[in-house]
Amino acid sequence: MHKDAIFQDLRIVDNFYQTSSFYPMPVVLVGSLAENGQTNIGPYSLCFPYYIAGKGYYAMVLEARNSSNTAQNILRTGRASINFIPDKRKYMKQAAALGYPGDTTEEKMKNCAFTLMGGLSAKDNPGTSYPQIVAESFQVYECTWIKELDGAGQDRPQESYALIRDKRSAEKK
Repeated sequence: MHKDAIFQDLRIVDNFYQTSSFYPMPVVLVGSLAENGQTNIGPYSLCFPYYIAGKGYYAMVLEARNSSNTAQNILRTGRASINFIPDKRKYMKQAAALGYPGDTTEEKMKNCAFTLMGGLSAKDNPGTSYPQIVAESFQVYECTWIKELDGAGQDRPQESYALIRDKRSAEKK
């Protein structure tokens, strides 16, 4: 490297995007519907546009652990809300509190400080259930999962942490 260079030559590792690179990614709260109809909110930062032109529709990519409540709910219902929240400390602290894997929707949402409200999809389609949206958001996408897109219909739910935890508790008895 030239002695006047301002950049460093870093070794690239598997998690390079976390250790060696800067990728600005907003924190979004993804709303989905639990089996009991309650809105579940999970924080994500790997959410970005996928198809943006020329397809006759628009698409977003959400990277989620298959066994997460969010993934399980989207695979079951095909609906989600993507809530972009302001980059303020009080919102980020609350988003982090919603991000622990293994909590049921009831456990996680009982102390949720965000205000949930019905979105435009629920208003336009009475009688159909949609995840609520986060009122504090500055932008919200209400989404429908397109199962036919790139073989997504082959995705199957995996066992959730809550079920694994319950099985382990039962085995100890």
